Amino acid sequence: MTVQVHADGATVNNTFEHRWAIHERPPGADYYNWTGRCLSAGKVYEPHGIDIDTRHPDQYCRTGLEGLCRLGDFTTRHGVLSVAGKKMDSARLTRRLFTDTVIGLSGKYSIMKKSLVIYDDHGPVARGERMACSIVSGLHRRKAVVRDWFGNGDEVALRGKIEMIQQSEYDVTNVQVTLEGLDDVKNYKIHPVPVERELEFPCEKTTIYDTYNPFNVNKSLSPPPTKGTADQYELGDLGDKYGLLEDARTFTTTYNETQITLYGPYSIIGRSVAFHKKSRDRRWACSSIERGYSPSEARELRAIASFHHPGGFAYGYIRMTQLIHNDGSASDTVIEVKLRHPGVRDRNLTMNHNWNIFVNPVGVDAAVKVTNTRCVAGGYRWNPYFTQLADPLNHDLYNQECGADNPLRCDVGDLTARLGTINIGGERQMFVDSNFPLEGTVSAMGRSIVIFGPERSGERFACANIEPDKDIIKAFNIMKPPRFVLGLFLAEVRRVLGAPEWAVGVDARRTRPLHAGACLHVLLHFSGPHANRLELDFTKLLASGRLDEPSIFIPGYVETKRKKTTSYRQCGVTDPNEKKSELQDLF
Repeated sequence: MTVQVHADGATVNNTFEHRWAIHERPPGADYYNWTGRCLSAGKVYEPHGIDIDTRHPDQYCRTGLEGLCRLGDFTTRHGVLSVAGKKMDSARLTRRLFTDTVIGLSGKYSIMKKSLVIYDDHGPVARGERMACSIVSGLHRRKAVVRDWFGNGDEVALRGKIEMIQQSEYDVTNVQVTLEGLDDVKNYKIHPVPVERELEFPCEKTTIYDTYNPFNVNKSLSPPPTKGTADQYELGDLGDKYGLLEDARTFTTTYNETQITLYGPYSIIGRSVAFHKKSRDRRWACSSIERGYSPSEARELRAIASFHHPGGFAYGYIRMTQLIHNDGSASDTVIEVKLRHPGVRDRNLTMNHNWNIFVNPVGVDAAVKVTNTRCVAGGYRWNPYFTQLADPLNHDLYNQECGADNPLRCDVGDLTARLGTINIGGERQMFVDSNFPLEGTVSAMGRSIVIFGPERSGERFACANIEPDKDIIKAFNIMKPPRFVLGLFLAEVRRVLGAPEWAVGVDARRTRPLHAGACLHVLLHFSGPHANRLELDFTKLLASGRLDEPSIFIPGYVETKRKKTTSYRQCGVTDPNEKKSELQDLF
């Protein structure tokens, strides 16, 4: 039982003697009602059909006779609960550990998908005796996999994978490493952000940065490799902690890692692993750390807030991913932020921007120059669970109680309080949020993210809608003109399609020449909510050389000077040089 804190703002006092029980149905929308709260949860769970005499419960259900109690009756078996008025008292007052030999999490009498109800016998009469309720959902083990390797400017023959499995946030992480094809590699490290697949040198310090070191360990004070405990090294320095590779061609090892976690704000899911050579610590290969799961057990949701309005005030994206299991339980949401100021040469850096999820999507107001009317269509900060509804104007209380150490006390839309501020124009940032749902009756999908001005300003600065982030991969053979440059080709295609750079990209590893260099084989990624339209329009563009309308519609904006044609054409299966020679032979 973790900490329990009052969240409606009605009381800041500690309360005691709360009965609690498992009820037979999941809670409905009455979980926040002022009258008849949590009645949708039904009766206390009792699948065995015990004949209950509710008039004299003390005669049959009491300590020593727990077998005669209802299965869901936790109060008799474990005692009453306390609920803290403020988070400062929560751990001391409410944190408890119970072992129950009666209930089950699987089988015929499983309590999964039922509800846990906390009672208050001293509360308002109109509300009833039920104070709060929540569904009982699964807590699944988590697995991370590193296997889709990128060479750092050169092709690499690296094969194999790194797997990490953690049963719960309280367990150590089991690491299994199986690698072949290593070449002059000394160390392997976790880095803070994922690999950008379209880069020619995707493993450099300029893109995935230094070793992941969230606890700011001073590397110069770390012991020699394998001579210290895990907490004495940078969190991501796997080689120094558990053994360097030292010129090995193949490398296989297993170990238990006490610092790395797949849960919570310091989760490594969504970050990257890079191999470092002996010479000058040069980076040789890298890969993103992805979730490991079976499609028969779970599915990964992806969303993006794309800041690409030509008249907007930020340029880039905020990407989100979340794993949804078949039983409806959800993982934390991993968030990647990559934003800069508009303009190809704008290198300004502004810091400490507050950011929130707002209840509605935005439109043309995203590009309004007057800040008082910018992003107003978004409405207000999203608060679906009506946190602090009893005292909504008491901002001091909210600011005291809401934070990274008490995230469920925050509005769901209050990203700043849970995760901290973001920067525009600097390095990419990664966050892990325990309360950012992408699916269900309470979902952020279709709403908007509003970014406020620098240094925690209260003025709305930029905004974009949260939409599904699809990823369509398609291979194309393109005729290669003289002095062909892949980057210039992509830039022209994006201009014609009207798409930002993150919506149309290429996997640099899969690019190769065809027909003695007359053609080029490329693997394109079409991403974002308009991925299907982008893929169809690109196919049309290669076939005809012209596209009259942009693929992505931007409300209130028409590009009058938009480029509509391209000279690039699709290459067939036959070598174009052979066709040319055959025509010459005819004459």
